[in-house]
Amino acid sequence: MTIAACYVSPEGIVLGADSTASFDFGALHFYNHNQKLFELGDKDTTFGIVTWGLGGLRDISYRTLFAKLSADIKTTPARDPLDVATRWATLYWQAYSSAAHLIGQRQRAQQLQAKPAYDPKATPVAPTARTQAEEEEYENLRRDLGAGFCIGGYTEPDRVPQAFEITFWPEDQAAPTPSPIPMHNHRFWGAPNMTHRLIYGCDSDFIHRLRNSGKWNGTPTDLQNVIEPGRLIQPVMPIRDAVDFVHTCIYSTIKALKFSSFSQICGGPIELAVITTDRKFRWVRHKEWDAAVWENG
Repeated sequence: MTIAACYVSPEGIVLGADSTASFDFGALHFYNHNQKLFELGDKDTTFGIVTWGLGGLRDISYRTLFAKLSADIKTTPARDPLDVATRWATLYWQAYSSAAHLIGQRQRAQQLQAKPAYDPKATPVAPTARTQAEEEEYENLRRDLGAGFCIGGYTEPDRVPQAFEITFWPEDQAAPTPSPIPMHNHRFWGAPNMTHRLIYGCDSDFIHRLRNSGKWNGTPTDLQNVIEPGRLIQPVMPIRDAVDFVHTCIYSTIKALKFSSFSQICGGPIELAVITTDRKFRWVRHKEWDAAVWENG
């Protein structure tokens, strides 16, 4: 699992992520020196990419695919950030949709997605709807095989910073369309619950449980109006404070999980990068190749 982040500012883009990779061998096993944040190019690049969800494909690494995207941009310069995001969606879709070890699971997800969702309140239950077991199976497939990416940066000569979210789901039958992240906005992916609790006072899981508890009789808008006054408002921030904000949220997530009964699905060194409109991609924090060696003595 992951806590990945992006902040879009008129001064530039801030990207960040933790370093924990989890593997299910019957019990969860964690490696704490995975890389989830990359610069797209060897040097003088104005783009970065951060990933969450599915950590890789069996026969080709994300590192290799990012290198292929970088080479493509070098050969044919991008028109704008959307062009970069669209090229990535096409490139990754080719690898994701043809990965042999995922085909059976993706076909199953497509079968389940074609059925109406399971509704525990429905009386009688629709015969064509997913059963409770199938609903859980479908959600598990989406959790395990969903892959997300955020690409941020700018092109010359306009130097307008932009970021796009691209999310792949196992039931997809075509490459997704990149979704823009508005200016002055942030996004957190992977395990955003702790950050959402910090900023909004609650997370989406709590809202879902409350709305389905039978204790809430208002509309979704009514509930949002109750929650909104407790939100921590983020004013327009200087880029260095945006770096601090992203780091604080990632660090808080790691520590909250450490001091909880939940699995430590986020952890390891925090990596941060900034792309400002007057400079290229720069690492703010980036672990060295011997990071795991130093940690283990």
